[in-house]
Amino acid sequence: MKLYAMSCGYLRCRKVAFVPTADKSIVMDSPMPVYLITHPGGNVLFDTGPNPVVFDDAAKHWGGLAKAFQPLGDKESGVAAQLEKIGVETGDIKYVVNSHLHFDHAGGNRFFPGATFIVQKEELVCARDPEYAERGYIQADWDDPALHYEAIEGERDLFGDGLLRIIPVVGHTLGHQVLVVRLPHQGAMILSGDGVPCEENLLQAIVTRTNMDNDLALRSIEKLRRLVVQEDALLIHGHDATQWGKIRHAPAYYD
Repeated sequence: MKLYAMSCGYLRCRKVAFVPTADKSIVMDSPMPVYLITHPGGNVLFDTGPNPVVFDDAAKHWGGLAKAFQPLGDKESGVAAQLEKIGVETGDIKYVVNSHLHFDHAGGNRFFPGATFIVQKEELVCARDPEYAERGYIQADWDDPALHYEAIEGERDLFGDGLLRIIPVVGHTLGHQVLVVRLPHQGAMILSGDGVPCEENLLQAIVTRTNMDNDLALRSIEKLRRLVVQEDALLIHGHDATQWGKIRHAPAYYD
């Protein structure tokens, strides 16, 4: 089993969006990561990045979100192009696990009509609720009749062997989830989505400005802290530019 880390372009924004205690002058180019896990039972993708059309006209596709978040990339930055670089086609993916359905995590869902999407039931409820339409959901990216969503409630051992565990970590959205990957040599890795987008969020228990429920988000930070210790895991943050520069990127991999 192998894990490949890829970034579908970068997201330029002020760091305070993720770490409210940061200096307001700090602007960072953070990754928009996707991960491929080659499990013996089938290929699994964690998140799908942004819809690549945003690299041509972000305001047209993202609307007001483009004022705070500027996508950096081109047509080669999309998830399909990233997979192609390591010899994987979109039709080779069995499961897509979306951490949540926000614009920078589910924008490439449309490229995987043959996959089964695993999301929390509450995430689908929120994403389809008009009340949350301005909270980071771009419905056209993921709400397609050609896509098959399996709504789950709570934890899921994806293949029943303990190697890929989906765990709810809510607060950023009410259906946010992370993926714990147990690799034969590297050991456990936690793909954390936006549960703790930067290292400071985890180490200093700082909630972001982009949460639906800060109280739940704070509890989830504590949950992730315990999980790191229990699993002796490497946690990969969702948007930490410094950490991203230190980890292995495809075509290199973790095994």
